[in-house]
Amino acid sequence: MTEATAIASFRRVSPAILASARMAMANDIPDTSKSEISLLLKKAAPILGIDGTTYHVLDILLGLSRGDDWKGAGRPIVAISNAKLAEYTLRSERTVTRCLRRIVEAGIASYRDSPTGRRFVYRDNDGMVASGFGLDFTPARVRLAEIRESVDNYQRELKATQDARRAVTRFSRAIIDACEAFPEKADSWRSAAQAIIETVAGRAEQASELESLHAKVLEYAEDRFNEHNMSSAGDIGVTSIINTTPKHLSESNERTRSNERDINLTNDGSAVEMAYENKPQAAVGDMQSRLRQTEKTVGDIQGAVLAAVPVGLLQVGCRAAQECVGVEFDGWSDVVGAAEMMRRMIGLSEAAWVDGVGRVGRYAASAILATVLEKSLRDPELIAKPGGYFRAMVDRAVDGSLHLSKSLYGLAESGINTRDK
Repeated sequence: MTEATAIASFRRVSPAILASARMAMANDIPDTSKSEISLLLKKAAPILGIDGTTYHVLDILLGLSRGDDWKGAGRPIVAISNAKLAEYTLRSERTVTRCLRRIVEAGIASYRDSPTGRRFVYRDNDGMVASGFGLDFTPARVRLAEIRESVDNYQRELKATQDARRAVTRFSRAIIDACEAFPEKADSWRSAAQAIIETVAGRAEQASELESLHAKVLEYAEDRFNEHNMSSAGDIGVTSIINTTPKHLSESNERTRSNERDINLTNDGSAVEMAYENKPQAAVGDMQSRLRQTEKTVGDIQGAVLAAVPVGLLQVGCRAAQECVGVEFDGWSDVVGAAEMMRRMIGLSEAAWVDGVGRVGRYAASAILATVLEKSLRDPELIAKPGGYFRAMVDRAVDGSLHLSKSLYGLAESGINTRDK
């Protein structure tokens, strides 16, 4: 027998709310587990437009649902008042009301209202819902396959975008390096690369155009190399008069040693950071000289933050974060690559993320981001504003008072103790 979901007259109804109500009336519902659907909905949060306080409310509601209600004929109904949610999230009841509406309009839950608007659940002797009013997550069960496919597509698109961004940077720098080797072509190559960056819209299209330009650069270099070999072929009988010994050997050695000292002094990890921080426009526009002082300062801050934080510690301490974003932190490139997904998971704005990267470096910012996501996943009530928590940790990193390794060791130890129980 099909159940009917009554929508109280005190609420303004939208087409999305009605669509969720229709899905809640379905009878043939696929089985899932509470852990599976919770992880899936958290991964789908950026797609569904759920972030910030709404994400926090969703996490609380999923935590309050019963595992058995996600299987068979069960109805995962959560009965909690707006006042209690406001207390948990440190927000006003009006804000909580808006958050619940966003969750319902996202198509993963529906209102199941009692005539008085109260929310409660009565269960029979077998623990099944005999009568319940509140937030019904049956639509999430109905859309299980659809949401799973959307998450897979989103992660593929995100990876493709990241690969295209890296390709743009890689080809741009290769072209600039070639400009130094062939000064006669430097102006035309730089202009062509700059035009691609400024006029081509998509990252994938930019990467494709730059790859074609880079192929032409390599072709020119190969032609020049062949010309040089052909011109040298007729000089077999000519005695070389080139003195292979430097005229001022001591000066040459002194310059070499000086250069080596400069390289060793600056090779503190900031060179790798520059590779991730600089945009393709900076590679084309040659902005390194203007940003050198800032990069050095950022590199010092980043080095201090990550001095006692190997990537293995992040891997052990941030298990829940890795599971949530679907990425294993086997290397720093994995941590940085997952930053965009983690940013959206905690509801951090892009402007705040860019500011954090500019202040502490991309590696340190990504490590801080993973730590914040891990803490918010383990105990959502502990961090009311994950985005604000991230910004506070960045401020402490700049001040030199952030001890990220202690937080990660604590997370790693608590994670091990939890698994042992």
